[in-house]
Formats: sequence, C-alpha cells, structure tokens
Amino acid sequence: MINLKNNENKIGTLLFAISIITLLYVSYIGFTKLGMWNDEIHSLGLIKLPFNEFSNIVILDVHPPLYYLIYKAFYKIGVLFGINPIIIGKFTSLLPFYLILGLSATKIRKNFGYLTAGIFAFCIVSMPQLMNFAVELRMYSWGLFFITASFIYVYEIMNNNSNLKNWAILTILTIASAYTHYFSAVASFVIYGLLLLYLIKNNRSELKKWIISAAIAVLSYLPWLFILKQQVSTVSGSYWIAPITINRIIGYISFIFSPANQVINGNEIASFSILGAILLIGCALLIIKNKKEFEDKYGIYGILIIICVPLIGIILSLLIRPIFHPRYMIPSLGCLWLGISILLSKNFDNKKLFIPILVVILIVGAISCVDFTQNQINDQNNDTNNMNMLHNTFGEGNIIIYDGFVPYFQMNSYYLPNDHNFLLTITQDKEFNNTAAQISDVLADPGIQSELSQGSKVYFMSYKNYDGEITLNHDTFNLKKLPIEFDKFKAYEVEIK
Repeated sequence: MINLKNNENKIGTLLFAISIITLLYVSYIGFTKLGMWNDEIHSLGLIKLPFNEFSNIVILDVHPPLYYLIYKAFYKIGVLFGINPIIIGKFTSLLPFYLILGLSATKIRKNFGYLTAGIFAFCIVSMPQLMNFAVELRMYSWGLFFITASFIYVYEIMNNNSNLKNWAILTILTIASAYTHYFSAVASFVIYGLLLLYLIKNNRSELKKWIISAAIAVLSYLPWLFILKQQVSTVSGSYWIAPITINRIIGYISFIFSPANQVINGNEIASFSILGAILLIGCALLIIKNKKEFEDKYGIYGILIIICVPLIGIILSLLIRPIFHPRYMIPSLGCLWLGISILLSKNFDNKKLFIPILVVILIVGAISCVDFTQNQINDQNNDTNNMNMLHNTFGEGNIIIYDGFVPYFQMNSYYLPNDHNFLLTITQDKEFNNTAAQISDVLADPGIQSELSQGSKVYFMSYKNYDGEITLNHDTFNLKKLPIEFDKFKAYEVEIK
C-alpha cells in the first residue's frame, strides 16, 4: 500500500513538473508571437484610452468590466517601464493559469493528493483550446480562475470545513466571476445551485450561510444590472452568433475534447476527431465507474457544471436569440478537468482503466501543444499580412473616414495609428445620402483642408452595403473603390472634385 501511494505521488509530481514546463513554453510562445485578432485589438484599444472614454465604451460593451480594469491596471504599471502593451496583455491573461497551478500545488494536493494535483495541472495547461486562451487578450482566463477557485472552495464547504473564511472567499470569487463574463456568472449560478442541493440533503445547518452568501453576491451585482439590461436590449436586436443547430452542439463537445487544430473566433464549428472521441469515452467510463464516495460525487459535480452551462446557453439562445459561443465554456473547464482528474486518480489501482485514459490525455495534450504553436504562428503571419496590406494601401499621415465604430477603433488604436482617423455619426439606415453629406462636411473642415494642402489623401472605409457604385458619387467628391477588403469592410479613395 505504501509503495502504491509512493508511485501515485511520483507520477503526480512528474506530471506537475511537466505542467510547469508546458506553461512556461506557452508563455514563451505568447510573448514572442504577438498576432492579434479583432476582439484582442478591442481590448488593447480600450485600455489605452483615458479613463472617461474607457468607462463609456466599457458600458457599451457586451461583457462586464472587471477584466478590462485588471488589464488597464497592469497596463498603467507596465508603461512606466516601457513594456509593450501587447506583452502586458499576454502577461495579464497568463497570470490566472499560474494562479491555478498554485491552487493545484496547495489546495488540490492537500485535499486530493499529489496524483490528482498533477493530472489536473497537466489538463489545465494542455487540454484543447486552453492554451489559446492562456495568451489571448480577453477575459476568459480570469473567468477560468474565478470559477475553478470557487469550485475548489466549495469542496471545503461540502467537506464540513465551512468556516466564515471559506464562505467569504467563495462569495468574493463569485462576485469577481460575475463581473468578468456573463457565462462565468452562469457557471457561478450553477455552482451555487449544486451546493444548495448538497446542503439540503447533507448539511442543512449551513443553509443560512448559503443564503447570506448568495444575497451578498446578488446585491453586489445590482449596480451592474441596469447596464446589463441595456446590453441585453442591444444583443436582442442584433448579434453575430449563428443559430444553434445539432452540428453546433456536437461542435461544443469537439471544442472541449478534440485537439485544437483551429481557433474558433467566429461561427466556425470545432472539428470532430477520433482522438477527441476516445477521450470523451474515457471520461464517460470514469463517470460510470465512480466509487460513489464523497470525492467521486464532488468530481461528478464538476462535470455537471460543464454540462449545465452550455445547456443554459442553448436554452437562452432559443428563447431570445443566439447568444452562446463555445468559448463561453472556457471558464467552466477547470471544474470539468478537476472532476476528471479526481475520478481518474481514484482509479489508479485499476490499471486497465487508469493507464489508457492517462495515455490519451498525454497524447491529446502533446498534440494540442503542437496545434497551439501553429495557431500562434498563423495568427502572427495573418496579423503581419494585414498590417502590411493596410499600410501599403493607406500609408501614413493621410485622412481615413469611417462609418462604423469597429473599423475606426481597430485602425485608430492598432493598425493605422499614424493616420488621421475620423468617425462619422453612425446611422441605422443604409442610405448613402446622409453619409455623403457628412463626408462632404469633413472635407470642408479648415483643419482637413490644411492637411489636404500638404498632400494628404482621403480614404473612406465602410461596413455598410450601399446599392450600386453610382450612389457613391456626390457633388463634391467621387468614391473610387480600392481592390482590398479587410474583414467585412470595404475601402474607397475619396477623389475630390
């Protein structure tokens, strides 16, 4: 028995060491491959703004503000030392993964042993998609940390260690989760729901603390609910996510288990793979073979969270409009892989089950590492190509007029900061007359006239689909369509008559 335990500890320690090396490698790739995509550019542009402008745009965003505040705080410190804001953003996103490894080395090791801690550490840094989000300039890694830490502290409460400190930490993590991402809030809701069911069945004396904790979390979120209502009204009128289909639901499963050979930024569907299917079957066998002990039940709670979150997202998408994207599952994946790690380590003595599943996890992790590297190289190349194309087309020191906030914000904050970027008043219609009048007013501005006299050119970038080239003429100018199309935006040279 002692030798068996020693072997568990040795394997767990080895896996944890591999996890640290893997995360260091992920960090190296993140700090050296600085390719950006639209959402990351949005994050970068936001944190560069003065606080008043920053606050106004954050309120209009479709996410809560905590991540942006964290990134902006690190940005303020980093710029004092001349650090590239993108590097600061990579550090901001990587930090939660190091914090989770810290929890694995302390809380998880103490509660479940070295083997569980090692398996979980490896899973959290190498399973499909997680590497991509470790270096992405978005809020998902922080949501992952808050939800994973919440679930770890729920164990303390379930395991009759429900002192006020643990309840307070759970409450704070829940509030932070809700202010990070709305589907982090959904995950927290599920965690509280499962905890409530457990307490009703096993420890009713703790229900009062549950009620107080839940009430504090809800009351702390009330100030944001007014802004959430405004954001929901915007989303209910228009949103980019494609309708929910059976293929997309299958894609959610592939997103979790299949090696990430593609980054799912838009409405792509994650590719199914045989290896992902094998990993899914292995996880299903662990659920079936659980020993019905307390730790096994807790592990299954973690798996239930990743089932409930997309289920709620699908229901909301069907009731309102499509609002659920596979990356919204990222904050809940720590609970899934902790649950799997617990169940797998509990089957250490069942070599016919333990060894094949661990081998599959290691293979998936290795392939995911290769895929992650290639994804980052591709992002870097695409970003460089976009940058070169835009600079070759628009140059520097010229005037670029936009009829949409998104292209304006991207160009002004990242791609073309050395041009004079000008945003028109945005209208809901697709008629060119109002837009043309605004362009004419811009051209008549004395400051613009001064730039024109010094040789500056004028361009127009549009995200609307105007009918026919003839409508793009005006009394004071013509628009000459340029042979490029960046994202969904069309570009024109403004030829002044």
